[in-house]
Amino acid sequence: MLSPSPMAFLLDLIFKEHKREPKTMQVTVIIPTFNSAQFLTAAVDSVLAQTFKDFEIIVVDDGSTDNTEDVLKSYGDKVRYIKQKNQGVSVARNTGIKNSSAKYAAFLDSDDVWMPAKLEKQINALENNPKSKACYTEYISVSEDMKPQELKRLRAENSVLNDLLLRGNVIGPPSTILCERELFEELGGFDSGLSLSADWDMWIRLACVTELTFLKEPLIKYRLHGSNMSKNVKLLEDDTVRMLEKAFAIESLSSELRAKRKSSFAYHYIVFAKAYLRARQYKDFFRCVARSATSDIKQIGSLFTPVRAIGNDQFICHLPSDI
Repeated sequence: MLSPSPMAFLLDLIFKEHKREPKTMQVTVIIPTFNSAQFLTAAVDSVLAQTFKDFEIIVVDDGSTDNTEDVLKSYGDKVRYIKQKNQGVSVARNTGIKNSSAKYAAFLDSDDVWMPAKLEKQINALENNPKSKACYTEYISVSEDMKPQELKRLRAENSVLNDLLLRGNVIGPPSTILCERELFEELGGFDSGLSLSADWDMWIRLACVTELTFLKEPLIKYRLHGSNMSKNVKLLEDDTVRMLEKAFAIESLSSELRAKRKSSFAYHYIVFAKAYLRARQYKDFFRCVARSATSDIKQIGSLFTPVRAIGNDQFICHLPSDI
């Protein structure tokens, strides 16, 4: 049998290389966006500036009517652009997850910015803690023109799951999270039936199946501006109550945590009461105080202390930009 000629051998190698599957990135960065073209460049640039380079960027445009697509064209093949009809930020995040094959998924809201070492430090943290499949960090809230407002240290005081149920969203916004992608798929993705509390709901479900590693370092700039803020306290109340009802119905929840259900609702009704008081909606203020007292009279004391965490600053609800 004749051996292949050197030329035939070389052509065979080139053909096999051409057929080889594209390299799978270790991290997919998912950026949901809706009419936020003015902020999008800063968000994408902060990803491209990461010291960790094994990532892909997927921007999911949730039906924008501004010049989002034109802004992204300048990045060429550095960004995968997916446009869908407007369905809400949870559906946009789920679209990004479905189009990823990376080991990890990270989320960046299009009006937020990452520090350059964010991905590198989170990857290292997870590799050094095999029991943990998700990692979150401190963050800095900034004004629309990126002036620092407040450092957010939301480290859980007890277990992460306990504090998510009893103290509010101690994880913070989605831009802080890096997680094994398959977990999101196993959990069914973000709940599109929730608005303000969709990310908080996801963190609770994650905490039921994995440890969450916390990095005590601000690696995100969380931008506050008119489009992602609302003083609709009723929306905050209704969405949070739906989310907590769902959380305490999780089958795997321990009996010890289930027993804290009334305390959780009592605490959060005090949070709502304070928000209504700031909004000068006094009837709803007294209604929520009464609901809290009925559930757990001991929580009335928290009426006179600052609320440390519920996913909002100064009782103003921070909303996805497409709600």
